[in-house]
Amino acid sequence: MEVHVVPGQAPRLAEADDLRRFSVIAAAGPEALPLLADALRGVLDFDGAEHAWVSVDWLIEVSDHSDSATWRAGFDAMTAYAAKQGWVRTDPAAIRGHIVWKGGTP
Repeated sequence: MEVHVVPGQAPRLAEADDLRRFSVIAAAGPEALPLLADALRGVLDFDGAEHAWVSVDWLIEVSDHSDSATWRAGFDAMTAYAAKQGWVRTDPAAIRGHIVWKGGTP
């Protein structure tokens, strides 16, 4: 699962079926962090230039699988694993992803 962010665009979820990995792909450099942080507040909460907390509700909403019991079970298992690693927060519910800075359009 990848969350793609591009300055000036809405974030998008890619590979929602891949519940074994999770990252944030930024089509920008770390210098864009303040701009991205302001624009994506409520969906992503940046934790420095290395990690971002991504809203669980947003992930479910944009997955196109929210009505699939099989996908939800897999998502819940992914979230449970992430929680054991300390990569989940509860208020607001979010999963921590590593940021990959690409500097160009994905």
